[in-house]
Order: sequence, then C-alpha cells, then structure tokens
Amino acid sequence: MKILGGGSLQLVYALLILVHMQPSIGFNSTIGDDDIRCIESERQALLAFKHGLVDEYGCLSSWGNEEKKKDCCEWEGVRCSNTTGHVTVLNLGGFTPLLRGNFSPSLFELQHLIYLDLNEINFNLSHIPNSIGSLNKIKHLDLFYCNLSGPLPSQLGNLRGLRYLNLGYNQFEGLIPENLGHMTFLENLELAFNQFEGGIPKSFGNLCNLVSLYLWLNNLDGMLPELIGNLSGCLQLSLEELLLDDNKIKGPVSDMIKNFSSLRWLSLSNNQLSGTLPKGIGLLSNLERLYISSNSLNGTISESHFSTLSKLRDLSLSSNSLSINFSNDWIPPFQLDDIELQSCELGPKFPSWLKSQRKFSYLDISGGGISDSIPPWFWNLSSRANHVNLSSNHLYGVLPNLSTTKFADSFGLGIDMSKNKLEGLLPVFPVNVTSINLSENMFFGSISSLCTTTDGKLTLLDVSYNQLCGKLPDCMARWTSLVIMNLANNHLFGKIPSSIGSLHRLESLGLQNNSFSGEIPWSLGNCSALQYLDLNYNSFSGKIPAWIGERLSSLTFLLLRSNNFSGDIPLQLCWLTNIMLLDLSHNNLSGNIPWCIQNLTALAQQEISAHDHDFIDWQPGAEISYGGSYADKASVMWKGMERDYENGNLKTLKIIDLSSNKLTGKIPVQISVLLELVELNLSRNQLTGWIPSNIGQMRKLESLDLSWNQLSGQLPWSMSQLYFLGVLNLSYNNFSGRIPSGPQIQTFDASSFIGNLALCGLPLTPTCPEDEKSDSKPKNRDMDEFWKSFKPGMELGAAIGFVGVLSVKLDHPWKHLCFLLFNNVRVRFSNLKGCLCLLVAALGLLVRENVSRLGRKLKLFEPSASS
Repeated sequence: MKILGGGSLQLVYALLILVHMQPSIGFNSTIGDDDIRCIESERQALLAFKHGLVDEYGCLSSWGNEEKKKDCCEWEGVRCSNTTGHVTVLNLGGFTPLLRGNFSPSLFELQHLIYLDLNEINFNLSHIPNSIGSLNKIKHLDLFYCNLSGPLPSQLGNLRGLRYLNLGYNQFEGLIPENLGHMTFLENLELAFNQFEGGIPKSFGNLCNLVSLYLWLNNLDGMLPELIGNLSGCLQLSLEELLLDDNKIKGPVSDMIKNFSSLRWLSLSNNQLSGTLPKGIGLLSNLERLYISSNSLNGTISESHFSTLSKLRDLSLSSNSLSINFSNDWIPPFQLDDIELQSCELGPKFPSWLKSQRKFSYLDISGGGISDSIPPWFWNLSSRANHVNLSSNHLYGVLPNLSTTKFADSFGLGIDMSKNKLEGLLPVFPVNVTSINLSENMFFGSISSLCTTTDGKLTLLDVSYNQLCGKLPDCMARWTSLVIMNLANNHLFGKIPSSIGSLHRLESLGLQNNSFSGEIPWSLGNCSALQYLDLNYNSFSGKIPAWIGERLSSLTFLLLRSNNFSGDIPLQLCWLTNIMLLDLSHNNLSGNIPWCIQNLTALAQQEISAHDHDFIDWQPGAEISYGGSYADKASVMWKGMERDYENGNLKTLKIIDLSSNKLTGKIPVQISVLLELVELNLSRNQLTGWIPSNIGQMRKLESLDLSWNQLSGQLPWSMSQLYFLGVLNLSYNNFSGRIPSGPQIQTFDASSFIGNLALCGLPLTPTCPEDEKSDSKPKNRDMDEFWKSFKPGMELGAAIGFVGVLSVKLDHPWKHLCFLLFNNVRVRFSNLKGCLCLLVAALGLLVRENVSRLGRKLKLFEPSASS
C-alpha cells in the first residue's frame, strides 16, 4: 500500500494556507471590513474558469456576479493576500470529485498564486495550457487525477519556485521534459499513473532539494543502471522516496543505489529487472521500505544484505527466483510490519528467523518450498496480524485452537493455508476472523466449528477439496458479511438450511461434488448479489426454480450439472442477461428449449465479461488495510473432456450445455444470435427438426455437439463458415443430403457424422447418389446447376425484351380497348396489364395480317373482267 510522504512539508503548506485565510479566522486586516478586497480582473478570471466547469451540486455557488458575492476573497476555496488583495490560494481539493469541464487558461491570469490545488477535477482529457508558465510565484501545484492528457508543456519548467508538483492516478504521454530539472527548489515530484515513456532526464540529478520522486505506473523502459546514473549528483544526498514500480525498466539492480544514503523508500516492483540483488543495498541504513517483487531476479539473499537495515519495516521480494538463506540462529536487526516473500525459496524447514518478528501485520511466505510442521511459537508472534498466507507449501500436522492464540487479539485476521497437507478437525477460529482458506488439504469431520465466527466479519470461506462430512450447520445468519463460500468436493449431505438467505452480500457459492439433496431453498433468492452458483454433482431434485431468473439477475455462472432436476426449463432463465456459462446437463429436464434464449445478451455481446470477487481482511477503522481477489474455480465439460478451471481462466468460457436430458421440439432459430458462444452441447436429448440455417454466423463456436437426437433435414451450408470448430459431433440423428464442404468441416473424420443413414459425402462417403458418372467426361455438377437456373431466367428476359420492342411497334385498336377495359375494372398490376394488352394487340395484328393474306389469295381465283 502506497502512502504519500513529505509530512513535514505538508505542515509548511498548511501554515502557508493559514496565513492567507486571515479574514476567515479572525486576523486583523489593514483593509476595512466593509471594503471589497477582490481585484476585478482576478474576479473575472475566476468566473471565466467557473464558466468552463459543470457544477451540478453547487460547490461553487458562492462564486458569482451578485452584489453580495462581489468580494471573490470570500468565495469558497479562494484566499487573498492580507496586504495586496491579490488571490494567492485556490484550493478546490474538497469539491473536485463533483466538478468537471474544460481547463480554462484564464486561471493563469492569477499572477500572484502561490498555492493551486485542483486535484480530481475531471478536465475531460484537456491539455495543460502553455500559459501555465506565467505563474512564476507558485510554490504548490496539485493536478492529481484530473484526467488531463497530452505531452507536458515545456513552459512548465519556468515555474522555478515550485516546492510541490503533483501531476499523478492522469494520461500524460511522451518523454518527461528535461527542463523539469530546472525546478531546483522542488521537494516533491509526483508523475505517477501516466503514460510517460523513455527514461529519467539527466537534469534530475540537479534537484538538490528533492525528497520524493514518484514515477510508478508509467511506460518507462530504460535500463536501471542508466536511470540511477541520471539521478546521481546532489539529488542522491536528499532523495528519500524513489518509486519506479509498474514500468518496463530492464537490467540489474545497480550497486550505485548504495550512494543514495538518505533513501527511506525504494520501490522497483513489477518491472523487468534481472540479475542478483547487490549487497550494497545493505548500506542504506535509513531504508524503511524495500519493494522489488514481480521481476526476474535470481540468486541467494543472505544476512549481509540486511545486517545494517535496522529501520526496515516493509520487505517485498515476492514473485522472483530468489533463495533466502539465513542461518538458524540469526536474529535480524529489524522488526518487519509487511513481509512479502511469495515464491521465494525458504525451506525445507520452517524459517526460524521469523521467530523474532513480533509486530508484523502482513505475512506471505506462500510457495516457499517448506516441508515441515508449523512450530507452536508461530501462533503467538503478533497480535497485529491481519493477513497470514502459508499456502502452496508442504506443511503438515494439526492446527491448534486459533481462538486462544495471539492472532486472536488482532483487529481482524485473514488466513490462507490452502494447498498443503494439513489434517485433523477444522480448528476453532477467533471471532475476529475475516477470511479463511483451507482448501486442498486433508481436513475431516464436521464444519460446525465455523459457527464460532460470530463477529459478522467473515468475508471469505473456502474449505473445498477436503474430506469434510456431515450436514451444513444452520448458523449462516452469523456470516452477514460473507462474499465467497466454497464447500465443494467434500462429503457433505442433507438439505441446504434456509439461513443461507441471510447472506445478502454473497457473490460466489460453490457446493459442487457433495451429496446435498432436496430442492434449492427459496431463501437463496434473497442473495441477489450472487454471480457464481455451482451445484454440480449433487442430488438436488424438483424443478429448476423460476425465481433464479427473476431474483438472481447478477448470475454469470449457473452450474446444475448431474442432479435430479425435472420439468421444463423455466422461461425466466432468459432474464439472466449476464450469464456466460449455463450448464443444466445430465438431469431429467423435459419440454422445449426456451425460444427466448436470444435474451442471454452476455453470450451475444463481446464487451460483457465476468470479473473476480474482491474481499477484505480488515474492517472500517483499521489503520492499514489489505484486500484480496478471489477467482472462481469449477469443473467444466469443455470439448468433450472435463477440466478444472481456476485463476481467472473460467471467465474466458461462454458455454451452453443442455445435454443428457429429455428435451423435445426444435432447436430455436434464435440461438444463432448468440455470437459469442464458444461451446454448444445439446446432445443426448429428443430434439427434432432442422439445424437453424444461419448457424454459420456463430463464428466463435469451437465445440458443437448435437449427437444422439432425432434431428433431420440437410446440414446448412453456412456450417462451412465455422472456421474455429475444434469439436463437431452430429452423429446418430436423421440428417440427409450432402455434407457441406469447407476448410474446417473437412478436417473431421467419419465419427462426427456416423449414424445418419441418408447423409453422404466426405468424410462419410466418397460420393453422393446424385453424383452420376458418364462414360466419357464427368458432368460438372456446378455447371449443370448453373444452366438449370440460368435457362428460365434467359427465356424470361428474352420474352420481356421482345414485349418491350412490341410496345413501341405495335399499335392496334384492340390494345386501346384492352387498356380501357382494365382501367374500368381497376386492375392494379400495371406491368401485367401492359403485357396482356400488347399480346391482344399482337393477336389483332396477326388476325388482320391473316385476313389480308386470305383476301389476296381469294383475288387470285376471281374471274378477270376480260373473261
């Protein structure tokens, strides 16, 4: 946890503010009480700044043009000089979360400002105006978390008198300006939580008064020895806090760090550092906090690294490849408060040097390769402990009664001893316990001892993967703060007590792989925050309650696999718009698949995803807080194989599994809108009808199983567009016709299509019945199909073209009579009317022509006049 330093400096600033708050605290003024001290130009500059802001809650209601508001020195957050009347202090820090808008450059017309605090105003990605360089008298500038962006203006370097500069939690980018090193009076420089690149300017070595330099959470990517070298100079004598964590800094930890003799806080965590930790770090006799976790450091840490660090309080070396080798009788010169040694090699014996650490509040020695029992002295080390993590070791033995240990005197205790070889009955925990994780051990017996945690502070309970047995005790009403409860993979049985409905904050409930029975208790519907519900592999019965969809609208995972549920799938499940994994397989469900399945929008929209559950190991009022994040764990049938998912991988799956039930009817066509679905399993039901023709638009499908149903018809050609399919099973149905061809479908063997007697084509059969062979040249099926479709169209086109010509050439009284007739009977189809009338005209012309020909022939037989 990061804490801002420079406490003495803050006191100076507080006194500075008090000097400029004289009118409001009763100091005498040389200007009369009835006089308006505000300088008009400065008042207008402040109003222009306010005009650019959105103030929905009236935080700046005292600012205005009204007569009673004329004196800007009396405005909220504004303080003026007692002698000159100039505005010297603008402190909006108390209201800024409620303000937003544009960064108006009018503010920099206040040339006499000494103190400017605008932290947490949302400036909507505005840039800092270049005119900021005109504030040549300013000593304190705080623009922390203001949602500013762009490169820092070079004019910022003109503020040579600055003592405190906070530009950090913004979105500044580019290189850190070299001219910031000109602020030689600077004592605190905060540039954290931005997007700065490159290294540290060499000019920073000249900041002889700098006490704290915060550059964490950026994109700095230089070599650490070079960065440390750029800070060498008079700065190395004054610097007390150097925070470079959460960047992309490479290289070894330079031995030059030993020259920074005043250093109290060094944080290099979450970078790309390599090599060994230099022993020169042990010469930093003032060092109180050392954070170098999550790098690629290696080698051995010995006593010589810490022999002179008597002031050390926080030590974080987690997630490296370090081996800590302290002699058994070594007594460290320090008393640690924060001990973070996750994945450091500490074993095989339990580290005896911890015996001297009697004040720690946070201890993590998980994954330390310890193969030993926990010594009795460990439980009576610290009454301040609020987080103890011994997980992922090879610890064995029986836990004592923890309610009688010194840990029970702490304000709140979070304990994680999962993934060990501990055995025996569950211990009695102190009433102040906040989180318990004893999963993946060998505990047996009842879980009734957990009922002693009556303080209502318990937020996490995970005793999964043990050998616990018996009924679930009816004492859950005492766990009103519970967020996660995982009792999976034990031998628990009986009905779920109704007191489970008291867990109003519950987000994750895992009861899978036990022997629970009866119906799901109605009181569970009170747990409206529930996101993860896993009841797989039990003996629950009755109907799936409709209230699951009505009252548990936050559900993202609903796992009811392998129970005895019966009846229809309730339509109300379609209300679960956040659902990502729906597993109702291996039950006795009947009826149709709900047509409203398209309403499961989390399976249709890309931007929706699940998240881990946050829990805390503290209660309000604690001086120090430690939190945690819990990822759900589940056994999921994925691509035909049952696999265990945890550590956040579960939230990448989007699955519907309704297999092995008695479902009937058709596959609803609406299922095709679930474009984010990666697995669909409807196998081993009694489904009929066809596969939806537009199933090909479900492009992210990786597994499709429709086997052992009564589906029929031809396979849609759109299936050839399912390019990511890794598993396809359509066997044992009544499909017919040709198997669609496509680059992905052709990769499956005959087992994917077997049991469909009328289905043909590769890979099931070489050809289909319609593939006729001629003695000479094989017919081109595609060309045949082309001509079949082309010929009628060509004939129709020729007829229409011919009629078009006739419409110009033909003229006959019958045509006009035909049009008149159709107009009288109000025929609507004008094209048809025109064609018919033209045909009538053509017929009239044909009759006239034939009559003319007949007349001419008859004239040939008439007797001439001479005869």
